[in-house]
Amino acid sequence: MIIVVDTNIIFSGLLNSDGFIGDILLNSGDSFEFYTPTIAMDELLRHKAKLLKLSGYTQNQFEFLLRVFFKEIQLIDLESINSDSLEKAEMLTHDVDIFDKPFVALSLELNAPLWTGDKKLVNGLNSKNFQLLISSKELNKLRA
Repeated sequence: MIIVVDTNIIFSGLLNSDGFIGDILLNSGDSFEFYTPTIAMDELLRHKAKLLKLSGYTQNQFEFLLRVFFKEIQLIDLESINSDSLEKAEMLTHDVDIFDKPFVALSLELNAPLWTGDKKLVNGLNSKNFQLLISSKELNKLRA
């Protein structure tokens, strides 16, 4: 099953790689194929100092863990997402959080559920009858 992963999920997994979310990301290769837009990597690197501070990792530990996670998560360039998906995503996110447009667009493009912990995004998309959302608990139940 293909799953689109929001940056906040990867952020959570990095902060606690032995936790529930980290476990799903790192140990579900038999059940899921994880995808995220390349912008997720940009966001993580932009918040690197915060991640280092919160996690207590050294820079080398952080970079190693980032490589481990991105062995499990495939990065997709925004340029490979068709304009229809991008336009629909803009309509869905413009009044919720436009910065989530790439994740929603990729979800539409792949016709795959978006895994996010962003309650504002979930509520906003639910109010627009967006059906491609999945929670951590639902993913855990679907794991082989």
